[in-house]
Amino acid sequence: MASGCWNYSADSAPGLAVYKTRSDYFYNVSMGINKNGELYGFPSYYDSRSNRPINPRIKITDDDTVYAWRAKLINGYIISEEIGDNSVFVDFTHKEYLKHEIENPEISGVAPCILSEHILDNDPFIELFIDKNRPRKYSLIGSLSDTILINQMIRDGELGKYFERVK
Repeated sequence: MASGCWNYSADSAPGLAVYKTRSDYFYNVSMGINKNGELYGFPSYYDSRSNRPINPRIKITDDDTVYAWRAKLINGYIISEEIGDNSVFVDFTHKEYLKHEIENPEISGVAPCILSEHILDNDPFIELFIDKNRPRKYSLIGSLSDTILINQMIRDGELGKYFERVK
């Protein structure tokens, strides 16, 4: 299970991903799945023991709870900071997942045995491009967002020129 700690470093984080999925999983929680079908990389957005209980990856607005490290691009593409070629989506939205963590502060995240029953698609990607540069060449977070540049790559049909096509 995730510990609730999050030490983000653009130099060591998964590569920025640009992708299309078979269905609309934009609001669904993602995590990794290994070759044995075991889930890992369980997110944790809430820690009742810290002075900052809501993880900065989650933004709560008046009408919704959104995952800040994922955004919509043109032509049905999504950009995300935490997607890899072994990612899957579960049928928990970020809002539902956070609610579960707040209501169950003695645990971190949702139990793997529960999550494995809620996988929406074991092969969700139609297309998947990843920036595998270290340090990252492109960013989604904060003022360093490269979404305009990446949208232009999509328009020009040049994603494969700047990102490694994984699928």
